[in-house]
Amino acid sequence: MKKRQKTLVTAAVLVLISATGYAEHVPEENYMLDEVVVTATRTTQSTKDVPSAVQVITRQTIEEQGAQTLEDVLRYATGIQLTRSSTSPSREAISIRGFDSRFSMILIDGKRLASEIDQNYELDRIPLENIERIEIVRGPVSSLYGTEALGGVINIITKKSKTQSLMLDVGGGVYSGGSSGKDRYSFAYDSGEVGKFSVRLSGSQVENEALFKSSGLTFEPYGTRKNLNAVIDYRLSDRETISFSKGYSKEATHEYVKPAAAIWKARDYVERDEHALSYSKKEEDHELFLRFYQSEMDKSLDQYIASNQALANWVRAKRTVKAYEGRFTQTLNSQHRLTFGAEYRPETFRGTAVDTHEGYFTVIHPSGQSKTGSTAHLNYSAAYVQDEWNMSDKLLAIISARYDDSNKFESNLSPKLGLTYKLSQDTRIKMNVAEGFRSPTPNQLYQSAATQQGNPNLKSETSQSYDISIEKDWDKKSGKLTFFNNDVTDMIDLVTISGTNKQYQNINKASIKGVEAEFTYALSDRLAWTNSYTYLDAVNDVTKQRLQNRAQHVLVSGLSYHNQQGFTASLQSQTFEKYLVSPGGDKSYSVWNVAVSQKLSDHHKLRIGIDNIFNKTDKDVPLLGTYVHGSIQYSL
Repeated sequence: MKKRQKTLVTAAVLVLISATGYAEHVPEENYMLDEVVVTATRTTQSTKDVPSAVQVITRQTIEEQGAQTLEDVLRYATGIQLTRSSTSPSREAISIRGFDSRFSMILIDGKRLASEIDQNYELDRIPLENIERIEIVRGPVSSLYGTEALGGVINIITKKSKTQSLMLDVGGGVYSGGSSGKDRYSFAYDSGEVGKFSVRLSGSQVENEALFKSSGLTFEPYGTRKNLNAVIDYRLSDRETISFSKGYSKEATHEYVKPAAAIWKARDYVERDEHALSYSKKEEDHELFLRFYQSEMDKSLDQYIASNQALANWVRAKRTVKAYEGRFTQTLNSQHRLTFGAEYRPETFRGTAVDTHEGYFTVIHPSGQSKTGSTAHLNYSAAYVQDEWNMSDKLLAIISARYDDSNKFESNLSPKLGLTYKLSQDTRIKMNVAEGFRSPTPNQLYQSAATQQGNPNLKSETSQSYDISIEKDWDKKSGKLTFFNNDVTDMIDLVTISGTNKQYQNINKASIKGVEAEFTYALSDRLAWTNSYTYLDAVNDVTKQRLQNRAQHVLVSGLSYHNQQGFTASLQSQTFEKYLVSPGGDKSYSVWNVAVSQKLSDHHKLRIGIDNIFNKTDKDVPLLGTYVHGSIQYSL
């Protein structure tokens, strides 16, 4: 708690040195503005025109919600649930339209990450301070992005340097009872344009304290996460830009788990190093984009028996993702805009928990124990094409297809057809038909554990999907109703082969369908009411059982307010009905959050929030009780 006291003292000092009579004019914003999205087509399209189910979360929305993490932002998005997986029950992972995290692609500025195999950890590792907006595409997008994009794509678009500025933010929070909390520190510096250059530097540190269950296990990992990021843009001309980015993150977290009879303390150390170099050229009728990037993750996991600190298990792993990609878009005429793209992506995975039968190496633990690891080299290549075809003033067709090949898997062709038909100026019908796929992970191919074995003969998981929706705008209101259906084949699961030994095999089929309803009402220029409802019917076609860690009904509602005196407020609620936590039992519950912020001067902003106002607790979901948080931001 000493660190938290320092955080609160620092925040108090910043408040005391600020002016308190701030009443700067803040421009009114129209909540019903038509937004643009890039991720759905890799080109700029209006959200009203693009056939895909999309959602754009702006920086303003992030600020109004008082979000502390990426998890906080995404939990209110339509069609998204944050679930707990059987492999990492203490970590939240993304589920889009009922697909688990394996089928949801997370990108940063369109780049893949060297991430954990099932991405359960990635929501913790992406700093919120750097995010300009988030674009979410629900439904398969393998026709543009390839493997993993069956459930959808979340593209996190980071801030770019625009004007010279400096931001410092200090915050923290505590759970009910004061037994545990979090401290946050962040900074960002923007140079603005200096000649032809612009630079943005940013960094953050998050410190989490342990929050224990009555069983002696922790609800979630605790420890320290740090990250530093830099982006340098050089403007060759008004239409050409070269960009270089560099990112580094380091985390040291701990948690108490019980994989066997005894409680283990797990110590997880992860470093990630990323860099990218890109060139873009934008002319009136065509665009060219070229990029190389590399993302590398180095992981060390040590697990000790908590009672005597004896070393029970340890793992070393390293994953490197490189990518060379190019994209060219040409507007032929008023009817056709064509996009051609290609990429080559070599990946390397080294680990002590896999046996790839090649690239063997030996690792010695500080305790003196040694393990033999192996290496997997996976090379992916792909090409895709898309035509945005304005068939008439009322009908837009977007046709795309991507061909993927690999040195380890069979090739895949992923087509997609999207249609938008304008019944009137304010009413639209949209439809999408698509196929998607997901290649097996290195763990599924090569895992070599005491009771779990990989299978190098696995096939890719595939899906056939369609959705249809109707949208309408009227006055200051808008609504949308969508039906979606996904049939997944060759799903990979663990199968008992003898005794307690299991192996990954292609056996399962799943049917995932549902309904999404969205309604937004701008009650005034300052007050907006947003709502979404999702009905989900996710069933394993082999066992005829519902898929776990999903709610059948989800209702999200929120009120957001801002005024000309720099004050914002947000009230958000989530209601879950029939959340399946085990084959025989489900739960229903609601959670309410509130957040407010006030500009105190030209340079200071104060934020205060309360998550889980009514102090709901449940170890299975889990609900951790009320969390009170605040921060003070200083900017120049």
